[in-house]
Amino acid sequence: MNPSRTSIHALSIITAALLAACSEAPPEPDAVAIGGVVADGPLQGAVVCYDLNDNLACDAGEPVSAASDANGKYMLSVPAAAAGQHAVIALVPASAIDKATGAAVGAAFTLRSPASGNSAAHEVFVSMLTTAVADIARDTGQSTADAAAQVRTSLNLAVSPMEDFTAPAGNAGAALAARALTAVVIDTTLLAAGQGVPAEQAAALLKAARTTQLGVLAAALAGSAGDTPWAQAADAARAVRAELNLSAGTVQAVAAALAQAAGTSDTPGPFISLRRFSFVDAANYSYTVFTGDNSQLDAQGEFVANEVRKSRAAGADAPFNRNQAYWTGTAWQTCALQWQISTRINASNAGTRQTSTYCGASKSRSAISYEDIAGKTLREVVTRIRAFPLPDGVAAHTDLAGLPVHWGPDPAVLPADAVFPAGSKLSTRTTQVDLGGTDRIELSSKSSVRWPDGKYRQATRLEQYGGMPGNLADANVTPANSNTVFVFDLPLASQPDTALEAFKRYRAGFDMAALKIRFYQCDVRKVDQAAINCAGAGDGTLAIATQGDARLLRVASGFPAEISRRLSQQRFWAERSGTVMRGVRDLERARHDQRLNATGWTALRTTLNIPAHAEAVAPATSGPFLTLRNFSFTDLNNYSWRGFEGDSSVLDAGGSYLANEVREAKTAGVLQAFQRNRLYWTGSDWYDCPSDGVGINRVSSKAPNASEYCKGYLDERAENTTLTLDGRRMSDVVNDIRAYGSKDGTFDYGGWGPNPSVHTQLAGSFFPAGATMEYRGTLRKATPIAIATAAGDQVRVAPANSNVPFDSWPFAASLDEFIAKYPGDLLGGTLNGAVAFWVHGYDLPTAPAGYTTRVEIRVAFDASGQKARFYQNNRAASTNGTTNYVKLLDTTYTVETLGGLRVLKFAALPAGFEDDFGYQRLFAERASGVWYAFKDAVPAEATWSIRLNREAAVALGGALGMR
Repeated sequence: MNPSRTSIHALSIITAALLAACSEAPPEPDAVAIGGVVADGPLQGAVVCYDLNDNLACDAGEPVSAASDANGKYMLSVPAAAAGQHAVIALVPASAIDKATGAAVGAAFTLRSPASGNSAAHEVFVSMLTTAVADIARDTGQSTADAAAQVRTSLNLAVSPMEDFTAPAGNAGAALAARALTAVVIDTTLLAAGQGVPAEQAAALLKAARTTQLGVLAAALAGSAGDTPWAQAADAARAVRAELNLSAGTVQAVAAALAQAAGTSDTPGPFISLRRFSFVDAANYSYTVFTGDNSQLDAQGEFVANEVRKSRAAGADAPFNRNQAYWTGTAWQTCALQWQISTRINASNAGTRQTSTYCGASKSRSAISYEDIAGKTLREVVTRIRAFPLPDGVAAHTDLAGLPVHWGPDPAVLPADAVFPAGSKLSTRTTQVDLGGTDRIELSSKSSVRWPDGKYRQATRLEQYGGMPGNLADANVTPANSNTVFVFDLPLASQPDTALEAFKRYRAGFDMAALKIRFYQCDVRKVDQAAINCAGAGDGTLAIATQGDARLLRVASGFPAEISRRLSQQRFWAERSGTVMRGVRDLERARHDQRLNATGWTALRTTLNIPAHAEAVAPATSGPFLTLRNFSFTDLNNYSWRGFEGDSSVLDAGGSYLANEVREAKTAGVLQAFQRNRLYWTGSDWYDCPSDGVGINRVSSKAPNASEYCKGYLDERAENTTLTLDGRRMSDVVNDIRAYGSKDGTFDYGGWGPNPSVHTQLAGSFFPAGATMEYRGTLRKATPIAIATAAGDQVRVAPANSNVPFDSWPFAASLDEFIAKYPGDLLGGTLNGAVAFWVHGYDLPTAPAGYTTRVEIRVAFDASGQKARFYQNNRAASTNGTTNYVKLLDTTYTVETLGGLRVLKFAALPAGFEDDFGYQRLFAERASGVWYAFKDAVPAEATWSIRLNREAAVALGGALGMR
């Protein structure tokens, strides 16, 4: 008989034999009844057995039921001692009737429900969902509960896949998923049978279809436009078929690839595994290898692998920047560039199956087979790899479907007689990646949004995305780049319009008040990357939640299913590091690849004149450093910068290192000497913080990296996120920094560094290897009392004729004189600028009628009762004199002696003063005079700064012609 026909009819033959055996066997003593339902919809005509010997088959002598009834019910008589200890197997013939459709299922298949482990569980539901659970538990060694949880997550089910969805209150979502999975199995069974696929290979194909494609099936169901469950199930079956590259012409090759027998791995020890490879010539290629030593195991029997990526374009190295932070389940972990990327690889069954964790978060499981390719020609093996029928992730070595048609070199360029040497092996892997889904933040990807002032900057809060509403608020608005946010690009198979990019761009508009989102599908014009012809692609809802140190904005419902299906990804946005970054949830999916081992790769690369890779090196954790914190640049004659330098490996007895502050400024070509002119109260004495910045910042080497600046400012590191800049265009990075929405104290990043539109050389300049940019969040814990000691900070008092220029007024000799000279109207006198002292001034965006834009806050004193009064005043547009005084606050003051100096403090300041201006106003008596003093506020939230490391700062300065 044709093997394919055997695979179709074997179930009916086995069923008949079992029924015959059952009719002859005497009743079991001490037996219990186990029953339940066999379902797609309830299935009539299925025969159920109890797999006592756990061989996944119904054998003679094992308990077997009569055919299930019209409601799918069956009954088994099972030895009491075996109850709950073994799987229930249902043999469903092609003639079985599905109660939900009233028709025969049309193809024979087998269902299972795994052992419950509960001897009292006498109701066992059997469906395609329970079969997936049983398969996954058996293949991976997981418990039934863990396998059920995986299936539930992969299919987005609201209930356990073990529950009876045919019951009166059964879950409709689970019923639909089961029906879709059954449709997948039936469709695949018929396709394999029709093309004569051998039974063993057909079984491997069916298992892959029902266990490795659950994420694809879920996405297809979510996006199906079918108006019945059967139409939706058919859509899902087509999606899985496409994902597995199944057709009449490919099914034999796909089934054969999935059925490859697992063999032994390389001898434990140092290894190289070639993951990806694309090649044009010796000046243009890229590859990814994993390296490590799988004989070096930790206490859990696991080893670590490094990922090394190498790329050359036009003969020059093209650096790789990862810049991803992965959610590990407890924290966001920034994934190192090359070092120990793939971690926690389980070595207990490393020969045939591996579980691994990538970047501390992405879980995967691989089934691996190995083939000895020694003596085979390079041409033959590369040709086979390129013809591999199963898809990998889309990359340079694949086509848009993920098929590895571009893997490595064109076989024709390889010497016809070159063969792989002894020890060469080719491994074939089927990998379930991102099990349960993986969240990651794209640290260098940020969207600028429209702020209330009309300017576009990066958002600092998720709520600011409401500035990009598309046409949600006004249906007459045309969705475009200016009012929507980028989501994803989906490649097109072709683009006949040469003025447009060969992809559709998905963008989104936001209504943050109602937590709504609208998606658009747009064309993209090549010349300016403008989104045009944007058509609505569905509405959805949003949800905000905190995850670790980030606030996430997720699409709760309505995410475009086409993106989920084709990219296996969903977009979210993450508020973190003082900005909002784009994030991605990678959905569970299957990937298939073939890899050369170290011997095979060495033979291939040497033939192609590719040098060996440089091994990954552990990143330095301490040592000499320079960080550029603030930078303003007009030209080589007008700039200023501030940074810190030191050596974090040189620690004092307390485990701290010193960071020297470095400042340089030039105005009109003349270097400007920096003068700090500050005295800081340390709690015991006044510290004249040196202007040269040497040793003024002491930093703990241990988290949270507490620092002490000028012996009074106490800070802790709230968060830091470091991005690699290797090979990135300087103009892109500078524009990114200039769009940063957060401020470093009063420093506005809108004016950071050089303007790329003016300094056009930045467009052709690139950061070197080792260049980094850090987002640093600093939480201030305490600030000192400070006295400003520059000449302009000494307080003057009005002379008898206050109309003389202010610069000629005499200095106050003491606080007592200062208080007496500024009574304001507290003693009943006339209120003006000669009797109320200036405290703070600021400018309005526009001038009120009759006034300048300047607004001032002033104070007056009454020594009797130590009273103080604060006012707000304007400046007259005609005379610039103070006018329009408004009382803000009556309060009191005290005078305290600290370290021999007298300091005046107010009991209160006008409402909002400290929040708006960032400090408390004080006055101090020193050196026979009165001086402005202050105490900086302690912000409730972190302050954010951007810092370039030495390599980045030196390279940027060099591009600008600075030393």
